[in-house]
Amino acid sequence: MSNAADSRQIDRLEVNASWLLRLRWVAVVGQLLTIAVARFVIQVELATFPLLLVVGFTAVSNILFAFWLRTHTRLPEQVRVRRDPWVLAAVMGVDLLSLTTLLFLSGGPANPFTIFFFVNLALAAVVLPTRSSWWLLVLAIGCLGVLLVVHLPIPELNQPVGVNSANQLTLQQAGLVTAVALCAGVAVYFITRVTRELQERERELRLVEIERARSERLEALATLAAGAGHELASPLSTIAVIAKDLSGHLEGTDVPETVIEDVGLIRSELDHCRRILDGMASGAGQSLGEEMLPVTGQDLIDETLEGLRRRDRVVIDVEEAAACCSIFVPLTGTANALRGLIRNGLDASPNDALVNVEVALADDSLRISIVDRGPGMSPDVLARAGEPFFTTKEPGQGMGLGLFLTQNLLQRLGGRLDLDSAPDVGTTTVVTILVVRPEN
Repeated sequence: MSNAADSRQIDRLEVNASWLLRLRWVAVVGQLLTIAVARFVIQVELATFPLLLVVGFTAVSNILFAFWLRTHTRLPEQVRVRRDPWVLAAVMGVDLLSLTTLLFLSGGPANPFTIFFFVNLALAAVVLPTRSSWWLLVLAIGCLGVLLVVHLPIPELNQPVGVNSANQLTLQQAGLVTAVALCAGVAVYFITRVTRELQERERELRLVEIERARSERLEALATLAAGAGHELASPLSTIAVIAKDLSGHLEGTDVPETVIEDVGLIRSELDHCRRILDGMASGAGQSLGEEMLPVTGQDLIDETLEGLRRRDRVVIDVEEAAACCSIFVPLTGTANALRGLIRNGLDASPNDALVNVEVALADDSLRISIVDRGPGMSPDVLARAGEPFFTTKEPGQGMGLGLFLTQNLLQRLGGRLDLDSAPDVGTTTVVTILVVRPEN
């Protein structure tokens, strides 16, 4: 059985066990009330003390059942999958035997509450696996057979009740109406509540599985991006070298100026491609095999600002504690990812606007906030931000992978990326990276 199937079965059994515990307490209270009404209101002669002993036994067994529910989750999943159905079957078997004993002491098959055998079996069909349900059915048939042979009779069951002599019901008939109503009410309430809760758990589990499958697809895409960046780096480098040599050979020759400009444009576009591929590789969490090493917050910011164009428009504010704290990251890859986020803020802001980068220490994490003065994002755009190949930039200005790959990198590092934006307000991008705690 797969881990997902094990988890689903365990979840279903735990929901059923929880509701069975509640229902057994309801049964204990109902049995006590029934004994009290029969003995003191209707004045039926009953073996009161033995009946109370049976009810007390059910209450004690339910206390033990509650203790088991609180402790069994510590067991391994494989053990729980094997053990849970048998524990529930044993509990419901005890309930059948308790009901049989109560009926034996109060009229046997003539007791209208014999119909509660149906409640126990209906609940067993919902709570237990098929095989256990059939075994309980066999047990119930055996118990009924015993009651047919031996039981303590209750003569009062045949006595009439009511004041209208023409339409008098016997106590047994009145009890049967009451028992059927209670039986149907308990069965409908319990089964509908358990079914509804199980459906909710199934929905939550499906959402978790969908999210996990999405994460796996995104991870595969990130790995593909890193591989593409690595594989294309070599041919692009070759083209760049050839373009540089060609540019040198053309200098001083009698060729149209447009040819030299075209060669320069080729080199410029090659540099642009290299930056994109470097961002793809580093954003995927690997910068060409870069090691994970402890670095300070100040080291990360210095590496991020290295080679950043339009540096004069970036205002850096690093708290002293954040500058000295240690984080465990691939320095070049993380710096490239942060540089991409700052570049996004610069692209979104007007040419004369500043982008603020605030670095602080919060809750054992390094918190880097990048605040731009751009047009901001609507709720719909903000909800899609970070999806692969989704971008609000003009065609040719971006592939829509930078934010996605940065999220992937941070997830690998145990960090996170949060966006806060609104139209005409700007965007605040918050990067959180866990701080490495010094060993004692």
